[in-house]
Amino acid sequence: MLAEVAAQAVADGKRLLCTAASNAAVDHLLDLCLDKGLRAIRVGHPARVAARLQEHTLDIVVESHPDRAVSRDLFDEAYSLLGYARRQRNQGRSRERFANARASTTEAKGMLDEARALERKAVKSVLANADVICVTLSSLDSGVLAGQQFDLALLDEATQATEPLALLGFLRAPRVILAGDPQQLPPTVLSQEAAKAGLGVSLFERLLKDHGEGVKRMLREQYRMNARIMDFPSREMYGGELRAHPSIADRTLDAVLTPGADVDAPPVLYLDTAGKGFDEEVEPTTRSLFNPGEAGLVEARVRALLAAGLAPRELAVITPYSAQAHQLRERIEALSPEVEVDTVDAFQGREKDAIIVSLTRSNSEGQLGFLTDLRRMNVALTRARRHLFVVGDSATLSGHPFYARFVEGTQTHGGYRSAWEWPDAQDT
Repeated sequence: MLAEVAAQAVADGKRLLCTAASNAAVDHLLDLCLDKGLRAIRVGHPARVAARLQEHTLDIVVESHPDRAVSRDLFDEAYSLLGYARRQRNQGRSRERFANARASTTEAKGMLDEARALERKAVKSVLANADVICVTLSSLDSGVLAGQQFDLALLDEATQATEPLALLGFLRAPRVILAGDPQQLPPTVLSQEAAKAGLGVSLFERLLKDHGEGVKRMLREQYRMNARIMDFPSREMYGGELRAHPSIADRTLDAVLTPGADVDAPPVLYLDTAGKGFDEEVEPTTRSLFNPGEAGLVEARVRALLAAGLAPRELAVITPYSAQAHQLRERIEALSPEVEVDTVDAFQGREKDAIIVSLTRSNSEGQLGFLTDLRRMNVALTRARRHLFVVGDSATLSGHPFYARFVEGTQTHGGYRSAWEWPDAQDT
Protein backbone atom coordinates (compact mmCIF):
# COMPACT_ATOMS: atom_id res chain seq x y z
CA MET A 1 0.00 0.00 0.00
CA LEU A 2 2.78 2.45 0.90
CA ALA A 3 4.48 1.69 -2.40
CA GLU A 4 1.33 2.69 -4.26
CA VAL A 5 0.96 5.88 -2.21
CA ALA A 6 4.58 6.73 -3.02
CA ALA A 7 4.14 6.03 -6.73
CA GLN A 8 0.99 8.16 -6.97
CA ALA A 9 2.57 11.02 -5.03
CA VAL A 10 5.56 11.08 -7.38
CA ALA A 11 3.28 10.85 -10.43
CA ASP A 12 1.50 13.96 -9.11
CA GLY A 13 4.82 15.80 -9.01
CA LYS A 14 5.24 15.68 -5.23
CA ARG A 15 8.60 15.49 -3.52
CA LEU A 16 8.46 12.59 -1.10
CA LEU A 17 10.12 11.76 2.22
CA CYS A 18 10.05 8.11 3.35
CA THR A 19 11.08 7.64 6.95
CA ALA A 20 10.85 5.31 9.95
CA ALA A 21 12.53 4.78 13.30
CA SER A 22 14.76 1.87 12.26
CA ASN A 23 17.26 1.31 9.48
CA ALA A 24 15.56 -1.98 8.57
CA ALA A 25 12.20 -0.25 8.08
CA VAL A 26 13.76 2.51 5.96
CA ASP A 27 15.55 -0.10 3.85
CA HIS A 28 12.16 -1.77 3.32
CA LEU A 29 10.67 1.54 2.15
CA LEU A 30 13.61 2.01 -0.22
CA ASP A 31 13.01 -1.47 -1.62
CA LEU A 32 9.33 -0.66 -2.23
CA CYS A 33 10.17 2.60 -4.02
CA LEU A 34 12.82 0.99 -6.22
CA ASP A 35 10.39 -1.79 -7.17
CA LYS A 36 8.01 0.93 -8.36
CA GLY A 37 10.75 2.42 -10.54
CA LEU A 38 11.10 5.60 -8.47
CA ARG A 39 14.38 7.49 -8.21
CA ALA A 40 15.08 6.91 -4.53
CA ILE A 41 18.11 7.93 -2.51
CA ARG A 42 18.96 6.47 0.89
CA VAL A 43 20.53 8.95 3.31
CA GLY A 44 22.66 7.37 6.03
CA HIS A 45 26.00 5.68 6.51
CA PRO A 46 26.33 2.82 3.98
CA ALA A 47 27.47 0.47 6.75
CA ARG A 48 24.00 0.74 8.32
CA VAL A 49 22.24 -0.03 5.05
CA ALA A 50 21.58 -3.53 3.70
CA ALA A 51 24.46 -4.54 1.40
CA ARG A 52 22.23 -5.01 -1.66
CA LEU A 53 20.92 -1.44 -1.28
CA GLN A 54 24.20 0.38 -0.66
CA GLU A 55 24.51 1.46 -4.29
CA HIS A 56 21.50 3.70 -3.69
CA THR A 57 22.98 5.52 -0.69
CA LEU A 58 23.74 9.22 -1.01
CA ASP A 59 27.44 8.77 -0.25
CA ILE A 60 27.96 6.24 -3.03
CA VAL A 61 25.77 7.96 -5.64
CA VAL A 62 27.56 11.28 -5.02
CA GLU A 63 30.93 9.60 -5.69
CA SER A 64 29.95 9.16 -9.37
CA HIS A 65 28.73 12.76 -9.82
CA PRO A 66 30.88 14.91 -12.18
CA ASP A 67 31.31 17.67 -9.60
CA ARG A 68 32.59 15.12 -7.09
CA ALA A 69 35.17 13.93 -9.64
CA VAL A 70 36.46 17.50 -10.02
CA SER A 71 36.48 17.99 -6.25
CA ARG A 72 38.61 14.86 -5.78
CA ASP A 73 41.21 16.26 -8.19
CA LEU A 74 41.18 19.57 -6.35
CA PHE A 75 41.64 17.85 -2.99
CA ASP A 76 44.60 15.89 -4.39
CA GLU A 77 46.20 19.07 -5.75
CA ALA A 78 45.56 20.99 -2.54
CA TYR A 79 47.11 18.29 -0.34
CA SER A 80 50.07 18.11 -2.70
CA LEU A 81 50.58 21.88 -2.37
CA LEU A 82 50.28 21.68 1.42
CA GLY A 83 52.95 18.97 1.40
CA TYR A 84 55.19 21.19 -0.75
CA ALA A 85 54.64 24.14 1.64
CA ARG A 86 55.56 21.96 4.63
CA ARG A 87 58.76 20.82 2.93
CA GLN A 88 59.69 24.42 2.08
CA ARG A 89 59.34 25.42 5.73
CA ASN A 90 61.31 22.40 6.94
CA GLN A 91 64.19 22.82 4.51
CA GLY A 92 65.28 26.27 5.63
CA ARG A 93 64.24 29.70 6.82
CA SER A 94 65.09 31.81 3.77
CA ARG A 95 62.73 34.54 2.61
CA GLU A 96 62.23 32.71 -0.70
CA ARG A 97 61.23 29.44 0.97
CA PHE A 98 58.88 31.26 3.34
CA ALA A 99 57.27 33.07 0.39
CA ASN A 100 56.89 29.81 -1.54
CA ALA A 101 55.33 28.09 1.48
CA ARG A 102 52.88 30.96 2.08
CA ALA A 103 51.84 31.14 -1.59
CA SER A 104 51.34 27.37 -1.80
CA THR A 105 49.30 27.32 1.43
CA THR A 106 47.09 30.15 0.22
CA GLU A 107 46.52 28.41 -3.12
CA ALA A 108 45.80 25.10 -1.37
CA LYS A 109 43.22 26.69 0.94
CA GLY A 110 41.47 28.19 -2.07
CA MET A 111 41.40 24.78 -3.75
CA LEU A 112 40.03 23.13 -0.60
CA ASP A 113 37.25 25.72 -0.37
CA GLU A 114 36.39 25.13 -4.02
CA ALA A 115 36.50 21.34 -3.59
CA ARG A 116 34.15 21.47 -0.58
CA ALA A 117 31.78 23.76 -2.48
CA LEU A 118 31.72 21.30 -5.38
CA GLU A 119 31.03 18.42 -2.94
CA ARG A 120 28.06 20.32 -1.49
CA LYS A 121 26.85 21.09 -5.01
CA ALA A 122 27.05 17.39 -5.94
CA VAL A 123 25.06 16.40 -2.85
CA LYS A 124 22.38 19.00 -3.57
CA SER A 125 22.20 17.89 -7.19
CA VAL A 126 21.71 14.22 -6.26
CA LEU A 127 19.06 15.07 -3.68
CA ALA A 128 17.27 17.42 -6.09
CA ASN A 129 17.13 14.76 -8.82
CA ALA A 130 15.61 12.13 -6.52
CA ASP A 131 11.87 11.48 -6.43
CA VAL A 132 12.12 10.07 -2.92
CA ILE A 133 14.50 10.53 0.00
CA CYS A 134 14.63 7.58 2.43
CA VAL A 135 16.13 8.26 5.85
CA THR A 136 15.66 7.30 9.48
CA LEU A 137 13.84 9.77 11.73
CA SER A 138 16.95 10.24 13.86
CA SER A 139 18.97 11.27 10.78
CA LEU A 140 16.52 13.90 9.57
CA ASP A 141 18.62 16.53 11.32
CA SER A 142 21.79 15.51 9.50
CA GLY A 143 23.69 18.31 7.80
CA VAL A 144 23.09 17.05 4.27
CA LEU A 145 19.32 17.47 4.74
CA ALA A 146 19.52 20.94 6.25
CA GLY A 147 16.81 23.09 4.71
CA GLN A 148 15.32 20.21 2.70
CA GLN A 149 11.51 20.30 2.56
CA PHE A 150 9.02 17.82 1.10
CA ASP A 151 5.43 17.83 -0.12
CA LEU A 152 4.55 14.58 1.66
CA ALA A 153 6.14 12.40 4.33
CA LEU A 154 5.42 8.69 4.74
CA LEU A 155 6.26 7.47 8.24
CA ASP A 156 6.29 3.66 8.32
CA GLU A 157 6.26 1.49 11.47
CA ALA A 158 4.87 4.58 13.19
CA THR A 159 3.77 2.65 16.27
CA GLN A 160 7.43 1.84 16.98
CA ALA A 161 8.58 5.47 16.94
CA THR A 162 8.55 7.57 20.10
CA GLU A 163 6.47 10.72 19.77
CA PRO A 164 9.44 13.16 19.73
CA LEU A 165 11.03 11.16 16.89
CA ALA A 166 7.77 11.01 14.93
CA LEU A 167 7.35 14.79 15.20
CA LEU A 168 10.62 15.29 13.31
CA GLY A 169 8.79 14.09 10.21
CA PHE A 170 6.12 16.76 10.70
CA LEU A 171 8.78 19.47 10.53
CA ARG A 172 9.71 18.46 6.97
CA ALA A 173 6.34 18.23 5.20
CA PRO A 174 2.90 19.88 5.38
CA ARG A 175 1.24 16.47 5.08
CA VAL A 176 2.27 13.28 6.87
CA ILE A 177 0.89 9.76 6.53
CA LEU A 178 1.53 7.51 9.53
CA ALA A 179 1.48 3.79 8.78
CA GLY A 180 1.60 1.30 11.60
CA ASP A 181 -0.14 -1.38 13.59
CA PRO A 182 -1.15 -0.69 17.21
CA GLN A 183 -1.54 -4.45 17.65
CA GLN A 184 2.21 -4.87 17.21
CA LEU A 185 5.15 -3.72 19.31
CA PRO A 186 5.27 -0.19 20.78
CA PRO A 187 8.37 2.06 20.95
CA THR A 188 11.33 0.69 22.91
CA VAL A 189 11.83 2.89 25.97
CA LEU A 190 14.57 1.74 28.36
CA SER A 191 13.85 4.29 31.09
CA GLN A 192 10.98 3.12 33.31
CA GLU A 193 10.47 6.71 34.44
CA ALA A 194 10.12 7.91 30.84
CA ALA A 195 7.75 5.04 30.05
CA LYS A 196 5.53 5.90 33.02
CA ALA A 197 5.49 9.53 31.84
CA GLY A 198 4.01 8.39 28.52
CA LEU A 199 7.00 8.11 26.19
CA GLY A 200 6.09 4.49 25.53
CA VAL A 201 2.89 5.59 23.78
CA SER A 202 3.48 6.41 20.12
CA LEU A 203 2.05 9.47 18.40
CA PHE A 204 0.08 7.04 16.23
CA GLU A 205 -1.68 5.57 19.28
CA ARG A 206 -2.27 8.97 20.88
CA LEU A 207 -3.89 10.32 17.72
CA LEU A 208 -6.21 7.31 17.62
CA LYS A 209 -7.12 7.84 21.27
CA ASP A 210 -7.67 11.60 20.90
CA HIS A 211 -9.45 11.65 17.54
CA GLY A 212 -10.97 8.20 17.17
CA GLU A 213 -11.85 6.32 14.00
CA GLY A 214 -12.07 9.50 11.91
CA VAL A 215 -8.30 9.68 11.42
CA LYS A 216 -7.83 5.96 10.77
CA ARG A 217 -8.03 3.87 7.63
CA MET A 218 -7.65 0.14 8.22
CA LEU A 219 -6.17 -1.89 5.39
CA ARG A 220 -8.32 -4.99 5.59
CA GLU A 221 -6.91 -6.68 2.51
CA GLN A 222 -3.40 -7.95 3.09
CA TYR A 223 -0.90 -8.97 0.41
CA ARG A 224 1.60 -10.97 2.47
CA MET A 225 0.27 -14.13 4.03
CA ASN A 226 -1.38 -17.29 2.86
CA ALA A 227 -4.97 -17.19 4.14
CA ARG A 228 -4.31 -20.01 6.60
CA ILE A 229 -1.39 -18.12 8.16
CA MET A 230 -3.54 -15.00 8.36
CA ASP A 231 -6.57 -16.71 9.91
CA PHE A 232 -5.49 -17.00 13.56
CA PRO A 233 -4.00 -13.49 14.03
CA SER A 234 -6.98 -12.01 12.16
CA ARG A 235 -9.44 -13.57 14.61
CA GLU A 236 -7.36 -12.91 17.72
CA MET A 237 -6.04 -9.40 17.05
CA TYR A 238 -8.21 -7.78 14.35
CA GLY A 239 -11.73 -9.01 15.03
CA GLY A 240 -11.61 -11.31 12.00
CA GLU A 241 -11.54 -8.32 9.62
CA LEU A 242 -8.43 -9.22 7.61
CA ARG A 243 -8.77 -10.66 4.12
CA ALA A 244 -6.09 -12.24 1.98
CA HIS A 245 -5.90 -10.88 -1.57
CA PRO A 246 -6.69 -13.65 -4.09
CA SER A 247 -3.21 -13.33 -5.59
CA ILE A 248 -1.58 -14.59 -2.38
CA ALA A 249 -4.36 -16.37 -0.46
CA ASP A 250 -3.42 -19.87 -1.59
CA ARG A 251 0.31 -19.60 -2.17
CA THR A 252 2.35 -22.32 -0.49
CA LEU A 253 5.97 -23.24 0.01
CA ASP A 254 5.84 -25.95 -2.68
CA ALA A 255 5.96 -23.29 -5.39
CA VAL A 256 9.44 -22.12 -4.34
CA LEU A 257 11.00 -25.50 -3.56
CA THR A 258 12.78 -27.92 -5.87
CA PRO A 259 10.11 -29.76 -7.93
CA GLY A 260 9.27 -33.04 -6.24
CA ALA A 261 10.89 -32.09 -2.92
CA ASP A 262 9.46 -34.18 -0.10
CA VAL A 263 8.96 -31.85 2.86
CA ASP A 264 6.06 -31.57 5.32
CA ALA A 265 5.16 -27.89 4.93
CA PRO A 266 1.50 -26.89 5.24
CA PRO A 267 0.97 -23.11 5.59
CA VAL A 268 0.96 -23.40 9.40
CA LEU A 269 2.76 -26.19 11.23
CA TYR A 270 3.04 -26.42 15.02
CA LEU A 271 5.62 -28.84 16.43
CA ASP A 272 4.73 -29.74 20.02
CA THR A 273 7.65 -30.63 22.31
CA ALA A 274 5.43 -31.50 25.32
CA GLY A 275 6.98 -34.30 27.37
CA LYS A 276 10.31 -34.30 25.55
CA GLY A 277 12.18 -32.77 28.49
CA PHE A 278 13.32 -29.77 26.46
CA ASP A 279 13.37 -27.46 29.47
CA GLU A 280 14.26 -23.79 29.20
CA GLU A 281 17.55 -22.63 30.72
CA VAL A 282 18.77 -19.26 31.99
CA GLU A 283 21.82 -17.55 30.48
CA PRO A 284 23.74 -16.48 33.62
CA THR A 285 25.02 -13.11 32.38
CA THR A 286 21.98 -11.65 30.62
CA ARG A 287 19.33 -13.71 32.48
CA SER A 288 17.71 -14.30 29.12
CA LEU A 289 16.27 -17.75 28.37
CA PHE A 290 17.32 -20.41 25.89
CA ASN A 291 16.20 -23.92 25.04
CA PRO A 292 18.83 -26.26 23.53
CA GLY A 293 16.27 -28.94 22.71
CA GLU A 294 14.17 -26.55 20.66
CA ALA A 295 17.31 -25.16 19.04
CA GLY A 296 18.20 -28.63 17.82
CA LEU A 297 14.76 -29.08 16.24
CA VAL A 298 15.01 -25.69 14.57
CA GLU A 299 18.47 -26.45 13.20
CA ALA A 300 17.19 -29.71 11.72
CA ARG A 301 14.20 -27.91 10.20
CA VAL A 302 16.43 -25.28 8.59
CA ARG A 303 18.61 -28.04 7.18
CA ALA A 304 15.55 -29.82 5.72
CA LEU A 305 14.08 -26.69 4.12
CA LEU A 306 17.39 -25.70 2.52
CA ALA A 307 17.86 -29.24 1.23
CA ALA A 308 14.38 -29.01 -0.32
CA GLY A 309 15.51 -26.00 -2.34
CA LEU A 310 14.28 -23.03 -0.28
CA ALA A 311 16.47 -19.99 -0.95
CA PRO A 312 18.37 -19.14 2.28
CA ARG A 313 17.48 -15.45 1.93
CA GLU A 314 13.79 -16.43 2.07
CA LEU A 315 14.08 -18.20 5.42
CA ALA A 316 14.32 -16.60 8.86
CA VAL A 317 14.36 -17.92 12.41
CA ILE A 318 12.94 -15.72 15.16
CA THR A 319 12.41 -16.05 18.91
CA PRO A 320 11.33 -13.74 21.74
CA TYR A 321 14.56 -14.36 23.68
CA SER A 322 18.00 -12.95 22.85
CA ALA A 323 19.82 -15.93 24.44
CA GLN A 324 17.86 -18.34 22.26
CA ALA A 325 18.62 -16.19 19.20
CA HIS A 326 22.32 -16.46 20.08
CA GLN A 327 22.08 -20.25 20.42
CA LEU A 328 20.27 -20.55 17.10
CA ARG A 329 22.61 -18.19 15.29
CA GLU A 330 25.64 -20.24 16.32
CA ARG A 331 24.02 -23.40 14.93
CA ILE A 332 22.53 -21.99 11.73
CA GLU A 333 25.39 -19.78 10.50
CA ALA A 334 27.30 -22.97 9.76
CA LEU A 335 24.45 -24.12 7.49
CA SER A 336 24.03 -20.81 5.66
CA PRO A 337 24.99 -17.27 6.70
CA GLU A 338 22.13 -15.97 4.53
CA VAL A 339 19.46 -17.42 6.84
CA GLU A 340 18.54 -14.58 9.19
CA VAL A 341 18.28 -15.32 12.91
CA ASP A 342 17.00 -12.65 15.25
CA THR A 343 14.61 -11.72 18.03
CA VAL A 344 10.96 -11.07 17.26
CA ASP A 345 11.40 -7.41 18.20
CA ALA A 346 14.19 -6.95 15.66
CA PHE A 347 12.13 -8.60 12.91
CA GLN A 348 9.06 -6.36 13.12
CA GLY A 349 8.22 -4.96 9.69
CA ARG A 350 10.07 -7.78 7.89
CA GLU A 351 8.78 -10.78 5.94
CA LYS A 352 10.07 -14.00 4.37
CA ASP A 353 8.59 -16.93 2.46
CA ALA A 354 9.20 -19.17 5.48
CA ILE A 355 9.50 -18.24 9.14
CA ILE A 356 10.49 -20.56 11.99
CA VAL A 357 9.44 -19.39 15.47
CA SER A 358 11.07 -20.86 18.57
CA LEU A 359 8.83 -20.02 21.55
CA THR A 360 11.54 -21.27 24.00
CA ARG A 361 9.43 -21.44 27.18
CA SER A 362 9.14 -24.88 28.77
CA ASN A 363 8.69 -25.17 32.52
CA SER A 364 6.49 -27.01 35.01
CA GLU A 365 5.01 -23.77 36.41
CA GLY A 366 3.50 -22.65 33.10
CA GLN A 367 5.38 -19.34 33.25
CA LEU A 368 5.34 -17.50 29.90
CA GLY A 369 7.10 -14.17 30.52
CA PHE A 370 7.49 -12.29 27.23
CA LEU A 371 4.97 -14.60 25.58
CA THR A 372 2.11 -12.97 27.49
CA ASP A 373 2.71 -9.82 25.40
CA LEU A 374 0.39 -10.82 22.59
CA ARG A 375 1.52 -7.92 20.42
CA ARG A 376 4.97 -9.52 20.32
CA MET A 377 3.43 -12.84 19.31
CA ASN A 378 1.27 -11.13 16.70
CA VAL A 379 4.50 -9.92 15.10
CA ALA A 380 5.99 -13.42 15.21
CA LEU A 381 2.96 -15.08 13.64
CA THR A 382 2.57 -12.59 10.78
CA ARG A 383 6.06 -12.51 9.20
CA ALA A 384 5.66 -15.55 6.90
CA ARG A 385 4.29 -15.42 3.36
CA ARG A 386 4.01 -19.14 2.60
CA HIS A 387 4.98 -21.24 5.61
CA LEU A 388 4.93 -20.63 9.37
CA PHE A 389 6.67 -23.24 11.53
CA VAL A 390 6.21 -22.83 15.30
CA VAL A 391 8.05 -24.91 17.91
CA GLY A 392 6.80 -24.91 21.49
CA ASP A 393 5.74 -26.90 24.55
CA SER A 394 1.94 -27.10 24.70
CA ALA A 395 2.06 -28.26 28.34
CA THR A 396 3.57 -24.86 29.24
CA LEU A 397 1.71 -22.77 26.67
CA SER A 398 -1.85 -24.04 26.93
CA GLY A 399 -2.50 -22.47 30.31
CA HIS A 400 -2.91 -19.22 28.36
CA PRO A 401 -6.11 -19.07 26.27
CA PHE A 402 -4.38 -17.41 23.29
CA TYR A 403 -1.92 -20.28 22.90
CA ALA A 404 -4.54 -22.90 23.72
CA ARG A 405 -6.62 -21.62 20.81
CA PHE A 406 -3.56 -21.53 18.54
CA VAL A 407 -2.68 -25.16 19.27
CA GLU A 408 -6.31 -26.22 18.89
CA GLY A 409 -6.48 -24.44 15.53
CA THR A 410 -3.44 -26.31 14.20
CA GLN A 411 -5.02 -29.58 15.28
CA THR A 412 -8.27 -28.69 13.50
CA HIS A 413 -6.56 -27.75 10.23
CA GLY A 414 -4.00 -30.54 10.00
CA GLY A 415 -1.01 -28.47 11.07
CA TYR A 416 -0.20 -30.17 14.40
CA ARG A 417 2.79 -32.50 14.83
CA SER A 418 4.24 -34.06 17.97
CA ALA A 419 8.00 -34.01 18.47
CA TRP A 420 7.66 -37.64 19.58
CA GLU A 421 6.79 -38.58 15.99
CA TRP A 422 8.76 -35.90 14.18
CA PRO A 423 11.68 -37.36 12.23
CA ASP A 424 13.98 -34.40 12.83
CA ALA A 425 13.59 -34.86 16.59
CA GLN A 426 15.88 -37.86 16.44
CA ASP A 427 18.79 -35.61 15.37
CA THR A 428 18.73 -33.28 18.42
